[in-house]
Formats: sequence, structure tokens, C-alpha cells
Amino acid sequence: MKRKLFFFLDKLEVQRSERIAVSVLFAFLLVLSSYNAILKPDVNFDADYYAELEQVFEARSQMVRVEEEQILARYESEPDGVQVAALQPETVTPDTVESDTAREQPATDGERININEADEEELQELPGIGPAFSERIIEWRKENGEFTSKEQLIEVRGIGERRLEVIKPLIRL
Repeated sequence: MKRKLFFFLDKLEVQRSERIAVSVLFAFLLVLSSYNAILKPDVNFDADYYAELEQVFEARSQMVRVEEEQILARYESEPDGVQVAALQPETVTPDTVESDTAREQPATDGERININEADEEELQELPGIGPAFSERIIEWRKENGEFTSKEQLIEVRGIGERRLEVIKPLIRL
């Protein structure tokens, strides 16, 4: 039998180190299966012990809930104890009607701002263009030369499609 097993393993070209590793794993598996089948470790389930743990858990959970309510109460009331209504998003109404009409209607050539010649103050007159954007537009002009199309404003960092659509009717080259 040994001889047949040896020749069988020789045909499979299983090396000695591989045979040893497989044998050790097989023995380990055999020991584990016999441990579960024969010895079967006792499982002690003490309901009182777990009931006590559940009570501790519930007590600590209640403490956390109370702390959360106290924190929320600080933010829901003013210092003098007057309750503040939940914050509702406010709708902002425009200060003047002129700003909305200027965005909707293209200006005439006399009122349009030339983005190739305008300084920072003139660029800031455009809606949505503040000091930072006007500075970036001027820097872009210094590095790349004059704008050849209005769409090139997208190349300025921070100016996207929406902002360009708003200012496009108000600028010229």
C-alpha cells in the first residue's frame, strides 16, 4: 500500500515539502473536527448575567439620550429662555428691479464692458464678479493676451457656465 501511494504521489509530481504541508493541514482538520464532535464544549448561558448587562446598557443609553436632549435644548432656545422657531429658509427678494432686468436683457454696446480693456473696478460692476474674479481675469489677460471670444472666460479659475451665461450679454471684446 505504501509503495502504491508513493508511486501515485510520484506520478502527481508532488514534492516532499508539499506532502508534509498537506499532511499537517489534514491532521489539523482532523483534530478540529474531533474536538467539536467528541468534546463539545459546554455553553453556559446565564440569563441573569445577560439581563444585568442589558439593564446597564439601557441605563447608559438613557443617559446619552438625556445629554442629547440637553444639547439640542441649548440650540433651540435663546439665552433668556424664549423658544426660537425652527429655522426656515428665507427667500431673498432683490433690492432693485434693475439688477434682474440687466441680467435678462443684453445691454447696448455703449453700456457693455470691454473685458480686454476694463480695470478691476469696471469688471466688478458685472454681476457675480468680485475683487477675486476681476483680479483673476486681469491675470489671465496678462499671461495669455487679449480674449478672442467671450467663451474664453471659462478658462479663468472659478468662472463656470452659469456665471458666463449671466455676464455674457453685458460684456464685449
